[in-house]
Amino acid sequence: GAHRQLDATVIPRAVFTNPEVGAVGLSEPEAVAAGYRCRCRVLDLAVVPKAAAIRDTRGVVKMIADGRTQRILGVQLVMPRGADIIHEATLAVRGQLTLQDLIDTLHVYPTLSEALRMVAQSFTRDVRQLSCCAE
Repeated sequence: GAHRQLDATVIPRAVFTNPEVGAVGLSEPEAVAAGYRCRCRVLDLAVVPKAAAIRDTRGVVKMIADGRTQRILGVQLVMPRGADIIHEATLAVRGQLTLQDLIDTLHVYPTLSEALRMVAQSFTRDVRQLSCCAE
């Protein structure tokens, strides 16, 4: 068969601690070193409704985006079920999705995976003011 080039930036990584750690794509220093004008946001898990509902708000989600194109370059997270949730971020990085693409993706409410949509929303608004799933 034909040989294909492997893009290591789209390989998700996870550490099965409590809470779990997940990462995919470029970190902020890697994005800067690669010449991107990066924009970053960090979302405290305490603002995610499902985290409050299960009484486990330990964690954060960091998203790195290209400041010029708004393309999602990387995600790092520490949260319950983080090893499961990193797959959506992997698809976003691999598919070269933008912040708006992720914002426009409907998420079941309430779920921990909403954290990815909420961190994307946080680039343009205060997500602590959201009423719930309708925004």
